[in-house]
Amino acid sequence: MITITKKAAAEISLSTHNPETQGLTIRFAVEKTDQGFQYLMGFDDRNDNDIHLESNGLEYILAYDQKALLEGMVVDFDQLKADEDYSFVFMNPNDPDYKPPEEGHAPQG
Repeated sequence: MITITKKAAAEISLSTHNPETQGLTIRFAVEKTDQGFQYLMGFDDRNDNDIHLESNGLEYILAYDQKALLEGMVVDFDQLKADEDYSFVFMNPNDPDYKPPEEGHAPQG
């Protein structure tokens, strides 16, 4: 479903130690806007209409009605350019603006 790279899973796992996130699961979502897809992630309670999965040892949830929009997405944590800060990167083949990474620049597991 969604692949969370080891670097992204490690970064998200750091946040699970925060007392405010205890008992919550990371949720991924996408909103369609006039500017394209906007990706959302945050800790949330699991609902009856959620899909509950795991990637690289990290449990995550998404609303069932988001499945078609998020199927095949890769979440990474990296620098897009050498002089920028690290951030979460969402590579989603369902996004109309998606461009596959150049060969040799794809995330490693």
